[in-house]
Amino acid sequence: MADPRHVEIVPLDVADRALLDALTVELRRVFGLACRTTPAEPLPADAYDARRGQHHATRLLEHLLASPSPAYRRLGVVGVDLFVPILRYVFGEAMLGGRAAVVSVHRLGDPGWEGPEGRSLFLTRAVKEAIHELGHTFDLTHCDDPACVMASSLAVAHIDRKQPNLCAYCKVALADALVQGKLRG
Repeated sequence: MADPRHVEIVPLDVADRALLDALTVELRRVFGLACRTTPAEPLPADAYDARRGQHHATRLLEHLLASPSPAYRRLGVVGVDLFVPILRYVFGEAMLGGRAAVVSVHRLGDPGWEGPEGRSLFLTRAVKEAIHELGHTFDLTHCDDPACVMASSLAVAHIDRKQPNLCAYCKVALADALVQGKLRG
């Protein structure tokens, strides 16, 4: 019997088809789950903080969870700048062991970049951060291996040092989490 679990990629005011396609392919590769992209949704108005000029990442997670979707996991993809109250910005946020994660591509590339090299670097960074945030939903915490995609990223330079893969330890932890998920239904 096929595994009915799937990851839903939810573009929140994002229309970059190549980005969404790259996320679908790479998330399927790393997590071994089917991935589906939903139609684009508008950003929830209550997530915007006018004082900071940014969107509150936790409110976006709440928005993703409020959906009646039967998806096993939901990953919101946004093009706006995100924050949590204790940090100036974040590349994303996730519920550790939960169903939802959000990733922002706002700080992952310079809009003035020209050519395939700039675009490729942007997509690679977005994939790494999406894997990282979705990994948290499977109880993966920050890894001490700086090359592991689960290593903490406080700056774009940290993202660039990582590989778009889990280290051996994190692969085992993910496999355990996926088995436990099957046992729980």
